[in-house]
Amino acid sequence: MARRPILTLGLLLAACSPTALPGTPVTSLADSGPGSLRDTLAGARDGDTLRFTTTGTVTLTSPLMIDKDVTVILDGVVLDAGGTSRVLEVAADADATLQGGTLTGGQGRLITLGTGAGVHEQATSLATYGGVILTAGSLTLTGTTVTGGTADNGGGIAVLSTGKLTLLDDALVTANTAPGITVTQPGEYTGTGGGVFNMGQLIIDGGHVDANEARQSGGGIQSTLNTVVTLKSGSVSSNEATEPLSGVTGNATGSAGGGIYTTGALDVQGGTISNNTASYFGGGVVSQAHCADTACATTIYPTFAMSGGTVEGNKTTGSLETGGGGLWLRAQSTITGGVIQGNSSMYGGGVNTWGALDVTGGTIQNNTATQNGGGVSVNIPQGAGFKLTFGGAATIKNNTAANAGGGLVLSRNTTADITGGSITGNSTTGPTDGGGGIRVLAGAVLNLAGGDISGNTSTRTGGGLTVNGTVNMTGGTISGNTVLPSAAQQGGGGVRLYAGSKMTASGGVIRDNRAPWGAGVQIAGAFQANPAATFTLSGATVSGNVVTDPSNNGGGFFNDGSLTITSGTVTQNTATLHGGGIFNLKTASYAQAGGSVNGNTPDNVYTVP
Repeated sequence: MARRPILTLGLLLAACSPTALPGTPVTSLADSGPGSLRDTLAGARDGDTLRFTTTGTVTLTSPLMIDKDVTVILDGVVLDAGGTSRVLEVAADADATLQGGTLTGGQGRLITLGTGAGVHEQATSLATYGGVILTAGSLTLTGTTVTGGTADNGGGIAVLSTGKLTLLDDALVTANTAPGITVTQPGEYTGTGGGVFNMGQLIIDGGHVDANEARQSGGGIQSTLNTVVTLKSGSVSSNEATEPLSGVTGNATGSAGGGIYTTGALDVQGGTISNNTASYFGGGVVSQAHCADTACATTIYPTFAMSGGTVEGNKTTGSLETGGGGLWLRAQSTITGGVIQGNSSMYGGGVNTWGALDVTGGTIQNNTATQNGGGVSVNIPQGAGFKLTFGGAATIKNNTAANAGGGLVLSRNTTADITGGSITGNSTTGPTDGGGGIRVLAGAVLNLAGGDISGNTSTRTGGGLTVNGTVNMTGGTISGNTVLPSAAQQGGGGVRLYAGSKMTASGGVIRDNRAPWGAGVQIAGAFQANPAATFTLSGATVSGNVVTDPSNNGGGFFNDGSLTITSGTVTQNTATLHGGGIFNLKTASYAQAGGSVNGNTPDNVYTVP
C-alpha cells in the first residue's frame, strides 16, 4: 500500500504564503533594484504573471515600461508618480493586463503626433498626453483604479492609434483632469479627454470612467477619427467639460461632450452614461462629423449606435443656443434599444440630431428642453440627404418643452418619416407656441404612415401637433391629445395648422382630442405674408373630438383657412355651440366632393353667415 505524505504545519504555512501563489513574486516596494516591479518587468517573459508579495506604495521617479505580454497583480499596491511623470507606458507590441491596485499622481508628457507609435517623451507635440498611462499596445485593467493624473489630453489615460484599452470588473478611471494649453500644433487636441483620450480602441465592459474633467471636450472620454468606443456595461458618469459658454447667438463658444466626445464610431450596448455636463452642447455624448479637407468640402460622418444601456441625467449648463442634453449627434445614428431619460438642454433635452437618425426601439422619456424639443430636436438639412426615421417599438414619452415640441420638434427644412412607435404623454408648458407631441416648423416635412401620437398636452395650441410646414398622413393615430385651460389657450387639440402650412390625411385616425375650439383640427387663416393653411381629407377618419369651452365651436374642424374633403369620415365629434363636425368662419374656404360628415353634435357643418 502506498504511503500518504505527512502534512506538517510548515508545509501548510508554505502552501498558504504569498510566495507560493501563482506568478513571479515582486517582493520590494522600491522604485528599482532587486525584487522591484521595474526590475521584475525587465526580466519577464511573454506569458508571465507578476504578483506583489506585500502591500503598500511604490513611489516612482520615471514611468514603468511594459514591452511584453504579461499580467501584473497589484492588489493592495499603489503606484505613485508623485506628479513628476507618467506611471506606466505600454509598448506597441505588448499585451498587458493589470489586476487590482491604484495608479496615481501622473503627469502627461509629449508624444510624436500622427504615428501613434511613440511612447517616450518627444519634442513634436506641444500638448501633453496620458497623465497616468500611455498605451500604444493592448492594455486591460481589471479592478484597477487610475486617478489623480493631469495631461492636456487624456488626464488619466491616452491610447495611441496602435493601442487598445479594455476596462473590466470595476476598473475605475476617476478624478483626472485635462486642462489644456493655449497654443498647439495645427490639428492637435488640447483640453480633451479628462479620463481617457483615445486614438485607437476603447472597450468598457464593467469598468467606469467617472468624475473626470476636461476644459474643452470629452470630460470623461475624447475619441478621435477612425476610432471605436464600445460601452457594454459599466459607466461614464459625473464627468464635466468645463469651459464656460460665451459669445452671442450664431457665434458662441464653450465646452462639449461632458461624458464622451467622439469623431469615431461609438457603440452603446449597455451600461450608463449619466450626470455628465457641458456648457454648450452634448451634456452626455457628442458624436461629431469631421471635415476631410481644410475647405470642409467633404464631411466624414461617424457612426453612433445604441442598442441598450441608459443615458440619464446629463445636461448642458449654458443659456445660449445649447443643445443635446443627453445626445448631440452629427453622425449616421441608429437607436434600437436602451433608455434616454432625465436629460436637459435648451434644444433637444434628450437628443439633438444634425445627421441621419433611425429610431426603431428604445425609450426617450422625461427629458426637458427650456426651448424646443423636450425629447428630440431634429436639425437635419434636407439638402444633405438625411432625415429622421421613427418606428418599430420606439417610444418618446413624458418629455417637456417650454416653447415647442414637447416630444419632438422638426426644425426648419428637415424631414421625418414616422412608421410606428409611440409619441405619448409629452407637453409644452409655455404661452408662446405649442405642439405637445410634435412641432413641425416652416419648411419641414412630416410623413406620418403609422404609430401613435396620443395623450400629449399643450398650454397654448396643438396638443398633438402644431404645424408650419407640411404633414402627409397616410396612417397612424392622433388621439387623446389636449389643449389645457390657460390664459393663452387656443384650438387644435389634435392638430393646429398655422398659416402657410399644409396637411393631407389620406389614412389614419384623428380622434378623441380635446380643446377650447377646433378639438380635432384648427386650420388658420392667412397671417402677415403667409397664406391660409390648407387641410385635405382624402381617406382618414376624424371622430370623437370634443370642444371643452362651454360656448365654442368646431368639434371636428375649426376652419379659418382651406378645408377640402374628397373622401374619409367626420363623425361623432362634439361642439357646445356650432359645428360639431365642421365649423367654417366666413373667410374660410370649404369644399366637400366626397366623404361623409355625419352623426356630429349639435350639427354636422356650420358656416358663419
